[in-house]
Amino acid sequence: MGRTAILAGALAVEAVLCHQSYAVAQTVVEVRGAQTKYRYVDWNYTFANAAVVDVFYVGSPGSNEFNLGGGYAFKRGAFVLTPLLYVIFDKEGSQRGAKVALLAAFGKDGWNLLSFFGHYAPISGTVRSYQVLDTLDLTRTIRTRWEAGVQAGFFRASGAWNAQVGPVLRLNDHLGAWAASYRFGDQNEFRVGRVLTF
Repeated sequence: MGRTAILAGALAVEAVLCHQSYAVAQTVVEVRGAQTKYRYVDWNYTFANAAVVDVFYVGSPGSNEFNLGGGYAFKRGAFVLTPLLYVIFDKEGSQRGAKVALLAAFGKDGWNLLSFFGHYAPISGTVRSYQVLDTLDLTRTIRTRWEAGVQAGFFRASGAWNAQVGPVLRLNDHLGAWAASYRFGDQNEFRVGRVLTF
């Protein structure tokens, strides 16, 4: 896995050495869709001891990928880092592999950062290794419930990049949040999403 795995490992070790005990048992469900036929459904459970179970589906034309994994959430001040490891398979039947990922979150003084980065390593099938940033959100809280900012992401496979960036607007409520973004890049994309937290 090369430099990506080394970076992920170094960040995970630092998080273990520097973490403060923290966690509240929590379930998060997220659904996203786009006019490009991108689709995403995630179920994530964090135990009271900070262990995390995460199961998600991500689809696009010609690809239906299932990710089953878990990890551990580490908190240092306002920063939460969650290293994750997934087993991957697809509906089409040929893809099998593993994904190492980092979920990072930060919130302080009205600024919010959320990022998911993953590296896929194939075991069998025709899908080659890839890296994905889906997504990196930097927002600022406005009038308590609203957030506005920038959303970025990329998919890199076989040396080819598909990068996107654009504005994002989020409305928080007692159940979670609604989000809408328009991302410009190799393929422009309008996304809407819903997060439920309980």
